[in-house]
Amino acid sequence: MNLHRFLAYTVLACWIALTAVLVGTALQWSAANAMTEVKVQRALNAQKEANARLAGLPKRDLHAAPEDLKAIEELQRANDLYVAKAEDASEAMSDALNSELIERKQFWWELGVWGCLTLLTSALLAEGRDGDERVAAHK
Repeated sequence: MNLHRFLAYTVLACWIALTAVLVGTALQWSAANAMTEVKVQRALNAQKEANARLAGLPKRDLHAAPEDLKAIEELQRANDLYVAKAEDASEAMSDALNSELIERKQFWWELGVWGCLTLLTSALLAEGRDGDERVAAHK
């Protein structure tokens, strides 16, 4: 009987600990979701800015004056910088989305284990009470 009680309270302690871990994971998932939204917005803004600059870039004219070619090359370098920023923002967005996906999967696995521990703990504690009542009835 003591082994049964020990097992029941051990499983109950694991359930309590996992409850705290589950709440922590839910908070991490929520924070990851918020961070993903920010990074997606930054990536969209960087892509819009790069596209707007690309649309405003004049076409290269082979018969243009050397001064005009230098100005076009400077605009092209600036545009390349904006494109690089947009690519970096897209990579950050991708990393944030992957991180959020990992947090979500971890949360659902932990919730499943928590549910199983809930059922096991309630069964062990209910069985322990029934056993205690039977022992008390035989005395």
